[in-house]
Amino acid sequence: MAGKGKAFFDRHMEYIVANDVEGMVKDTYTEDAILFNAFPFLETPPPNIIQGHAALIDVFNRYLAYQGSINVISLYNFLDSDDAISFQATFSTANTGTWAAGDCWLMREGKIYHHIGFAHQLIKP
Repeated sequence: MAGKGKAFFDRHMEYIVANDVEGMVKDTYTEDAILFNAFPFLETPPPNIIQGHAALIDVFNRYLAYQGSINVISLYNFLDSDDAISFQATFSTANTGTWAAGDCWLMREGKIYHHIGFAHQLIKP
């Protein structure tokens, strides 16, 4: 887990830990980025498609409010190339328990332009 992809991932996570969603989106997503979301926290059941900075900021703020603080338990199957970063993780949250998640970030000019994410709950609080 070394290289540009891991450094980008670490920067992305620093924003999450700091609860700086606007900074995260503006720094790590293209203006036209699309989130293909299969995480069950929106009013409409997954899958959901969210596009653009304003919509991403709204959804990620709602996601962090839903989860509360997030603690990554394990990060695995991490791989990256010049145009993609993919990983799986288990994490626990203050509000909703323990989850297994996976993400694939397709990159353009050093930012995410397509984010495909999925998760399922392992342990309820």
